[in-house]
Amino acid sequence: MMMVEGFDEWEKSEAIKLAVYIREKFFEYKKNINKRVISPIKLQKSLYFLFAYWGKFILENKENPDSVEVDYSEYDEFLFHDEIEAWTYGPVVPVVFASEKSGYLDCLKIDNYLEDDIVKKEFIDNLLDQLFEIDDFGLVNISHQDECWRKYYRQEDERHNREIPKKEIIDEYYNKR
Repeated sequence: MMMVEGFDEWEKSEAIKLAVYIREKFFEYKKNINKRVISPIKLQKSLYFLFAYWGKFILENKENPDSVEVDYSEYDEFLFHDEIEAWTYGPVVPVVFASEKSGYLDCLKIDNYLEDDIVKKEFIDNLLDQLFEIDDFGLVNISHQDECWRKYYRQEDERHNREIPKKEIIDEYYNKR
């Protein structure tokens, strides 16, 4: 295992585990006939939209427990707890960006990820099928419409790395009914 700065943090990161899963799913994606690696933009936007829609999904089901067959009370509306920042091309999970850039993601294989949680696995797999259909800059354009990105992204900033509060992301999607 390679030692890189941030390794301890990366080893515990749920977003990194999810990123590895997304990369594997994209490689298996039926329309990825050339078996290309997912682009950094598509990976980042997939993480963001999975986070936002998962939070909405859990809040809605917790709000209406009698209307669903599954007990969602034990589920966290945060799909992961890593920071999300407002970058030029939309929301980014910096820990995933850094681990991908360093080559760390290429070294990871996460066996049986989500196999013990069929609810989360089905949710993620279904949304990924939809996200993979949209080209990179289509996903960027959609994320640029989100108030939570627009609120924290400032063109004039030297570094575009303002954190977007995760609760604001979920609340925005929850209120988009």
